[in-house]
Amino acid sequence: MLGYLGRLVVALLMVTGVSFAANDYSDSRDNRVYRVIRTGPLNWFTGNLSYKEGASLVVRNRAFYAPKVWDKACPENTRIPSWQDWEVLIKDQFIGARKKQNMRSFVGAPAGFYEIGVGENKQVGPEVGYFAVSDAQNRAIMLDLNRGMYSEIPVTDNMALTVRCVGDYDPLEEMNISRNKMVFTDPRDGKKYKVELRDSTKVWMKQNLRYNLTSAKQCFLEDSVFCKRHGRFYTYDEALKACPKGWHLPNDGEWRDYQKDQSKLDWDNLGRGGCRDWDEYCDESNTGHYWSSTSVEKNTGRAWEFRRQARSINRTDESVQKGLYVRCVADVK
Repeated sequence: MLGYLGRLVVALLMVTGVSFAANDYSDSRDNRVYRVIRTGPLNWFTGNLSYKEGASLVVRNRAFYAPKVWDKACPENTRIPSWQDWEVLIKDQFIGARKKQNMRSFVGAPAGFYEIGVGENKQVGPEVGYFAVSDAQNRAIMLDLNRGMYSEIPVTDNMALTVRCVGDYDPLEEMNISRNKMVFTDPRDGKKYKVELRDSTKVWMKQNLRYNLTSAKQCFLEDSVFCKRHGRFYTYDEALKACPKGWHLPNDGEWRDYQKDQSKLDWDNLGRGGCRDWDEYCDESNTGHYWSSTSVEKNTGRAWEFRRQARSINRTDESVQKGLYVRCVADVK
């Protein structure tokens, strides 16, 4: 549960039309984008489904769906919420002094439902929100905007209702990581990084950070080709602020955990790129040097050196002015 503060934030975001979740949902069938909010383990569309080709009725650009099409109405990886899903949403958001306002903001302009298939289509309860429910009891939910209350109503085959879709909350998607490709897109510059999930609690970049903080001096031999190939060098102070929001420079303990099973390390990736040692450079072909956030001596930072050919690791304390690589890590919430 979000608690009082969480409900207040959700209410304000609903009123202003801003998405609460990090990622909106794009329906590949018609490329329509839906904003979402997170409640419990689910992401909820904040607007009614508007996939017109799958609708039973379209009135004034609004789509309504009869029970026979409910199972195929929502986009891929989403579904019509169950009664239990609705109750979680209501308990989480439609309580307290703002429950009416929150409910009105969620429903938007109510449209009631339509009786279809016999003569002229008849609209029922245009001032009330009616939504489909996915269970075996042939029922829908009615949201009474005037009282801030809800109730169930029986559903027949000739009723067409509005639909809200839900999808399972995915913490990786919230972190701007593609679950299928395991690729993170840095929102600051659009650069993409392969990532891996470790122990279900941390996500590590599998590539060195390439975010530009200063100049070509961050590249091996001051050649931008090497920045693309190996990533950028950072001083210790630069490294502490280089990672994207929500990510951080790993500390010494996190690096210890990372390299425990050395048989699983990508040595050909980790053990390349060298380092910048003042006006000199380390072995680019066989070593890779990385900062941790830990500092145990003045003007030094803890560093980890991976040696590709020897398959060995060396932990040292380096001058804060040296140029080493950065691997960012994020905690999975």
